[in-house]
Amino acid sequence: MELGVSAMSEKLYTVSELARLSGTTVRTIQYYDRIKLLVAKRTGKKDARYYTEGDLMKLQQILFFKRIGLPLNEIKHHILNSNNASDIKQILKNQADLLIRQEMEIRMTQTIIKAILASIDADPDQNLEPIIKLVLSLNKQTVLDYANVEFDQQTQQLFKNQSKDDYQDLINFCWQWKLLILETAAYKLNNASYKCQAGFELGRKWDEFIKHSTDDDPKMLTAYAKGLEQSDHWPEEDLFLYNFCKDFIDGAHHYYLTKKGDAID
Repeated sequence: MELGVSAMSEKLYTVSELARLSGTTVRTIQYYDRIKLLVAKRTGKKDARYYTEGDLMKLQQILFFKRIGLPLNEIKHHILNSNNASDIKQILKNQADLLIRQEMEIRMTQTIIKAILASIDADPDQNLEPIIKLVLSLNKQTVLDYANVEFDQQTQQLFKNQSKDDYQDLINFCWQWKLLILETAAYKLNNASYKCQAGFELGRKWDEFIKHSTDDDPKMLTAYAKGLEQSDHWPEEDLFLYNFCKDFIDGAHHYYLTKKGDAID
């Protein structure tokens, strides 16, 4: 390979060497060259490609930003050509917000699947059409709407004092609540009675859910009680589901406690 004096003064890589060092493929690097995202230097009669140390660093940046989900077009026009740290910081924050929304959509889909599976286990012959119609209308990011809910000052202070682990517990609490609510909705939409095995099992799950969420944790107990007291501030979708399912859940829970001998009339 015949190179100029300036090119010979720095380390150069063939496309195969660059692929090996960066952990990507030759085809990927060639594609980046073709779309002018990572343009190769060319020399010799065969127009051979070669890359510099700077190109290696640039490729590593491209692969990183692609790994976190940024499209190549945005990487090309807004990341690699920007020397403004605040602009890159804002792009990364926007991407983090997008990934959170995508995570909530995935968790909602998982919750819907689990709820329908549980209702099928309880009654294999039930009509799934009503619950499927319901879940298709749901907002998969409703849990994020709680960030905009205006609770009273005492409740807001409670949440403000939560650690990261506590917040994770609260998020898990929300998803478990949603799972039980959707399972309940499936029973109600099929006009099921809570005085049956399915109702007994739902009552058991609800009892365990409350105990697990609040047992020996005054902060969680207070958060749960306060949340119920201020349910009119909830996102509209969750408030609708709660009001629709409340009588069935209360009945199933009481039925479970009665069968166990723990009911308090």
